Amino acid sequence: MRKASLSQIRDAVLKAVQRADFSVDEADLHLERAKTLEHGHFATNIALFLAGKLGKRPQEVAQTIAGELEKEEMITKAEVAGPGFVNVWVEQNFYSTILKEIAGDLPGYLKGEIRNQKSEIRNPTMVIDYSHPNIAKPMGVHHLLSTIIGDSIKKIYKHRGWKVTADNFIGDMGTQFGKLIHAIKEWGDLSEIEKDPIPALQKLYVQYHIEADKDVDLDDEARAEYKKFEEGDRENRELWEKIVKWSLMEIQPIYDRLDITFDHMNGESFYEDKMQAILEDGRKSGVIVDGEKGAWIIKPDDPEDVPAVVRKSDGATLYITRDLARIKYWETEWHPTLMVNVVDAAQKFHFRKLFEAAYKLNLTTAKQVHVDFGRMRFKDSSMSTRKGNIVMLNEVLDEAEKRSLALVNEKGAELSGDEKKELSRIMGIGAVRYSILHQNRISDMTFDWDQMLSLDGNSAPYLMYTVARAKSIVRKADLDSLDSSDFKNFNLILSEDAETKVVLDLLQYPEALERATEEFRPNHIANFLYQLAQDFNTLYNALPVLKAEDSLKKSRLLITAAVIRLMEDAFGLLGLEVPEKM
Repeated sequence: MRKASLSQIRDAVLKAVQRADFSVDEADLHLERAKTLEHGHFATNIALFLAGKLGKRPQEVAQTIAGELEKEEMITKAEVAGPGFVNVWVEQNFYSTILKEIAGDLPGYLKGEIRNQKSEIRNPTMVIDYSHPNIAKPMGVHHLLSTIIGDSIKKIYKHRGWKVTADNFIGDMGTQFGKLIHAIKEWGDLSEIEKDPIPALQKLYVQYHIEADKDVDLDDEARAEYKKFEEGDRENRELWEKIVKWSLMEIQPIYDRLDITFDHMNGESFYEDKMQAILEDGRKSGVIVDGEKGAWIIKPDDPEDVPAVVRKSDGATLYITRDLARIKYWETEWHPTLMVNVVDAAQKFHFRKLFEAAYKLNLTTAKQVHVDFGRMRFKDSSMSTRKGNIVMLNEVLDEAEKRSLALVNEKGAELSGDEKKELSRIMGIGAVRYSILHQNRISDMTFDWDQMLSLDGNSAPYLMYTVARAKSIVRKADLDSLDSSDFKNFNLILSEDAETKVVLDLLQYPEALERATEEFRPNHIANFLYQLAQDFNTLYNALPVLKAEDSLKKSRLLITAAVIRLMEDAFGLLGLEVPEKM
């Protein structure tokens, strides 16, 4: 049985409303954190809602509810504000119980605090696709968005109790392979390519396009090479296999560096033999019909809309055909509740047509979601012109670690050489991740080196410094670990506003988790972290912890322990590492 939870405050308000003889649906009751401590800890507009329905004065309804609320043991005060809001103050022992649970059993606290989706969905299962680089091309910085956002969403859903399968739908088919095969045969040397494959292949690809501008027949030759590949030509198949092998060898170290893992990496080629059955079934059912010039299409419900073309007039399949095969495979293999594709906003039309087609073909009953995101731009314009318009992902990671090391050398005088190197890695990779995740994915994102490596702004280094500072306090208090049973005997004393603000911040974490899950937006967790870090640093700078008198010292250590617990948990969901010291 739960000792205390934020939902109990909401329940107390609901009971007060009912005791006042007002009828209200639980869904209509909204309890929010008060904007300032002068206006309480929480506020509700339920009196305004009820007054509108009943034709009564809002302040009169609010006064009645406030009177009933003060009868609740956990409520120290309730008062009417403005046109009819009810402001609520909660007694500190209630918060003390919650903080002890956060410090001592965070998983148990979160399980009780957040609505358990398993009770609503039996065996909730997600399959998610993200990153999907193109074979034979270097990973550019544009791949970061899908990779980092998708990885965080995967972590969040796992944290919420979902069974999650990550399947990286890599681009290993397409006409570009015909061009590359032609270039290798015409100008390439396999023994030289093998020494440094990706730059060599990229150079050949560029050379092909230069030559194609001079020779209009070159594209026909490339198409012929790709057709031979599709028909099973041994030489072209072997070349394609080498290209894929070389590319994966180049890509994997980048994933390792970012600590990105996948359960499967089934590329487009994986679905080569799985498309025909879908097309045949669609023809038999009448869902797939003839379109212009003999193409096969799926008609839209709206006659003004365009159809989904699933086979070209020459019999060739398209990207949407492979996507349909992927959806059917996911359904057959994993029977997911939810299918998620983390792909940029430019592909909205594609996914709209894909989901419509999958529905008409009855390929799955899973909910289909396209998690879209905006584009990335660099505040430092010089980053946009390297490698001929491609900003290499490895270059960005190298630059992040280089800049982090300079910052560590400047600020971390007490660290050893190895400690500085490791911290610069943690900070650099973390700064890149957080710079993406703290922004609203729907909007275009700005990559700003100064902001992302700032020690006093909304950045990974600032958050890391906050956790390291908090952990240092616990170490200096001679508490060897946060599992110390001493915290069970520590009681909360809210003597200053700075303490109350941090406690109220901590209680917002379950809501941040829930919103991040429902909206597929990790920035809700980042927003929580930044607010908590700001308020904890204010507390630390304004109030003594270790030098406070004994009862206040224990209270502030309890707050500190809860801050560390929640920040470490949230760090994990964003893919950030926690440094021991900075």
